[in-house]
Amino acid sequence: MALPKEPRQKMINLMYLVLMAMLALNVSAEILNAFKTVNESITNSNNAITQKNNLVYQQFEKQLSIDPERVRPIKEKADQVKILCEQMNLYIDSLKKVIIRESGGLNDSGEIKDMSNLDAPSRVMENQGQGPILEKKIETLRQQLLSMYDNPVEREEVAQILPLKIEMPKKTIDNKKTWTQVNFEMVPTIAAITILSKIQNDVKNSEAQVIDDLFKKIGQQEFVFDTYKPLISANAGYVIAGQKYEAQIMLGAYSSTINPTITVNGQPIPVQNGVGTFSTVASGVGLHTYNVAISLKDQSGQIKTYTATAEYMVGAPAVSVSADKMNVLYIGVDNPISVAVAGVPAEKVSATISGPGSLIKSGPGKYIARVSAVGTVTVNVSAEFDGQVRPMGSMEFRTKRIPDPVAEVAGSKGGTLSAAVFKVQKGVAAVLENFDFDAKFVVTSFTIGFDGAGFSDYIEASSNSAYFTEEIERYIQRCRPGTRVFIDNIHARGPDGTTRLLPPISFKLN
Repeated sequence: MALPKEPRQKMINLMYLVLMAMLALNVSAEILNAFKTVNESITNSNNAITQKNNLVYQQFEKQLSIDPERVRPIKEKADQVKILCEQMNLYIDSLKKVIIRESGGLNDSGEIKDMSNLDAPSRVMENQGQGPILEKKIETLRQQLLSMYDNPVEREEVAQILPLKIEMPKKTIDNKKTWTQVNFEMVPTIAAITILSKIQNDVKNSEAQVIDDLFKKIGQQEFVFDTYKPLISANAGYVIAGQKYEAQIMLGAYSSTINPTITVNGQPIPVQNGVGTFSTVASGVGLHTYNVAISLKDQSGQIKTYTATAEYMVGAPAVSVSADKMNVLYIGVDNPISVAVAGVPAEKVSATISGPGSLIKSGPGKYIARVSAVGTVTVNVSAEFDGQVRPMGSMEFRTKRIPDPVAEVAGSKGGTLSAAVFKVQKGVAAVLENFDFDAKFVVTSFTIGFDGAGFSDYIEASSNSAYFTEEIERYIQRCRPGTRVFIDNIHARGPDGTTRLLPPISFKLN
């Protein structure tokens, strides 16, 4: 069953084709922004398809638990499709990162710095040979997906509509251009990223089509029921003391229009439409078992009884609170924190912070902690059980200032430095070493002195920013091998708003 194209997906495809045509005429800011918009739309579409595909894979798991022998061969094919498509998407993601890095990387907002860069895509895809590799991978993946169809006729029909394919416009064939040249030669970086996102869209749509067809084959096979077996479906196999345990019990391969008699540990339970519901309030830490008996009349009128044993584990509340970066919280930056309570769904868990700080939820079981003073804070965790919120525990964290950065010029913290390299530098940088957070310090002032070759006396100048002033630039132009440079009184302001005095650095030019 092919994945239906919704109007949104059709619009994305149309915009993609129009923009590719306009790209040949002009690369304006409007076109670059349009490519950015299309790329975001394709990315959103890819996420939606991924969610849909994940639901199908979950259904494979469910069907496997019902009839392992019949479903397993089909599910193994679906698992192979998932692995192949994930590998392709990871490879394309790596190409995106390389192209973005070659074009200058991302800015502080996480956006591409130079969307109009024409050299990076050509360099990566043509000069470095990644384009032909990608083309080969697409062809290989297409054949691997088609191999999932055992029937040659069905395989040929799918081949005609499978989105993932290598297509060449007729005019490019006449001009003898390669697929790589058609798609990536002298195109802006944002256009190359959009093209790669479109290929990922084809991969995900093709994945959806193949796994949908495979799942449909499960329903095409005939079910043969030749045994009776009690089936027990519980809301949880592990519950916390005070939490409600509930299980649904039914007789497999039996009509839901006839109610059997079901007992648990000898006590009858309510039965409706062939399904009995057993519930009890969990108590006592440890493993608990219960015996189920299902009785009904067979076709001859005789009562037959089928038995089974089920178990569940009761555990004491266990709270897990961890800082995703390290075992401290730092002032002035976002500190990711993960919160969990064993046996409780993430959406039923909540957390607050006590002390100088705040806690903002960023996802299921995920929070961002921001603290404002050195000392300690406490993260308190609660969980909801049957509509009631109960405290589960807490954990204390130390709060610290961000470590002092070090001053650098040309990526060096001192020592010998080429005079030619030094002359093209624009200022002094403050760099955090061995720190897991993306925290930035900005140099606000410094003093620089010159001595030795090119200077008859020691000369000193100051700057009230991270950059060399015009006066300092004039002194730098006098530098040559043998000049000694001293930089001290270096002040830098961090994300926590405080200003630090950094250790001095010095260089001997060669």
